[in-house]
Amino acid sequence: MIRILVALLLLSMSISAQHSFSLKEAQAYGLENNIKVRNAQLDVQLAKKQVMETVAIGLPHLTAEAQWQNFIDIPTTVMPASMMNPAAPADSMIEMQLGTEQNASSSLTVSQLLFDGTYIVGLRASKTFKRLSERTMHLTKRQIQDSIAVAYFNVLLIEKNKDFFTTLVDVHEHILEEIQARYEMGFVEDIDVDRMTLVLSDIQTQSDNINRMADVSHLYLKLVLGIPLSEKLELTDSLSGILSQNKRFSLEQPNIQNRLEYQLAETHVKLNKLDMQRYQSAWLPSIAAFGTYSENAMRDEFNFLEDGNWYPTKMIGVKATFNIFDGFSRRAKIQQARLKLEQSKNNQYNLEQSLFLDYETSKGLYLTAMSKETQTATNLKLAEKIYKKTLEKYKEGLVSSSELAQAGADFMKSHTEYATSIKELLLSEIKYQRTLGN
Repeated sequence: MIRILVALLLLSMSISAQHSFSLKEAQAYGLENNIKVRNAQLDVQLAKKQVMETVAIGLPHLTAEAQWQNFIDIPTTVMPASMMNPAAPADSMIEMQLGTEQNASSSLTVSQLLFDGTYIVGLRASKTFKRLSERTMHLTKRQIQDSIAVAYFNVLLIEKNKDFFTTLVDVHEHILEEIQARYEMGFVEDIDVDRMTLVLSDIQTQSDNINRMADVSHLYLKLVLGIPLSEKLELTDSLSGILSQNKRFSLEQPNIQNRLEYQLAETHVKLNKLDMQRYQSAWLPSIAAFGTYSENAMRDEFNFLEDGNWYPTKMIGVKATFNIFDGFSRRAKIQQARLKLEQSKNNQYNLEQSLFLDYETSKGLYLTAMSKETQTATNLKLAEKIYKKTLEKYKEGLVSSSELAQAGADFMKSHTEYATSIKELLLSEIKYQRTLGN
């Protein structure tokens, strides 16, 4: 019975360690589990706490204090003797110890900021900073989505190449066996065997490289998704299905103001503007109200918890602080902040122009990639047709092994070019969609 339970437990663990995703499902999973996204979300939480910290400056502050003092030696003071004895000489002094050995006090102080220009500006800046962290998080999510898509495409492409070269290796192994058999019977020369051996070796090398790349591509996709590398991953979308969706192309005008990069630059301008206002507002006074209630007790013995006199003190007040002159330090800071503001405005304008250029460039690359994919697909069909016909003719003894090897090399080259064009098309489509600002 125990063995059965252990087996069932291991089976459930094995099943739970398997993942099966379409592209959209993979992107959704990655947004929940990718480390960079998690850290960006934590940055947003940190920014919210910083806003709360800034808000707390303008809320009432309440402090309590309790103190006990035990004078081992009561302080001695010197005073004119005439204060105690009018008949004493005018220049005579007496020593006196004033106070008690045991002293205790307790106080409660409340303060409230009434007005402070830097606080008002700082509160606005903290909210803007929170907005900056939120936009940074959205940009991180967008980048992770793109990274997942690229990694997903790479796995599909490499698996397609893997199947292609595996098939090609099998075909040429059979061809080499046939050539060796014909050589042993004296129908072909040894050069034909050597030539086909070289062709097969080249194909086998490429196949081995593709197999290693397939393993690495799977591991990288797991890393981007936030899946433990030891767990299994299955992709449910096909390369042909994704290609058919990407070819539904229509030109659109970009909305640069919606680009997260532009919004981040805009937020930096606002932060620099608030930074300048913070220094400017320092010329205004800072006004705060406060109140204190305290009680003091003096004893010759430590008996404060027993009945005895506690002497209260009550006080309320308002304090205004003016920054009159600071050696032109604040003026220099304002000038520095103004220069930084101009820099951020220049950066924003430059980014806007770059984003327009990025759109035009991406559109051109996307159109070019679509054309190249169509062309290489046609070339691949022709190369495959030529290869198959050459293979049939070779089996019938109508063409030499060198012609078959050349046809096979052309077929591999066309397949590689087609796979490259697919990758360029998928990547350029992602890039183009991002430049639209949708």
